[in-house]
Amino acid sequence: MMISRCVIAFLLMLAVQPAYAYLDPGTGSMLLQVILGGVAAVAVALKLFWYKIRAAVGWGKSSRTGDEKS
Repeated sequence: MMISRCVIAFLLMLAVQPAYAYLDPGTGSMLLQVILGGVAAVAVALKLFWYKIRAAVGWGKSSRTGDEKS
């Protein structure tokens, strides 16, 4: 199944035709802003929900008080 998908993808790549499209420098800047905005959004979401994520994974503080030292 995977091999047939790879073969089909390879054959489709052989049939590529030029688009004759113009991409101005503003397009690259816009793509960079979208990528950086996505990274910033993920970082803020992780910061907002960090304690809930830690509790769900089990990385939260242990119930021991820390008085016991070995």
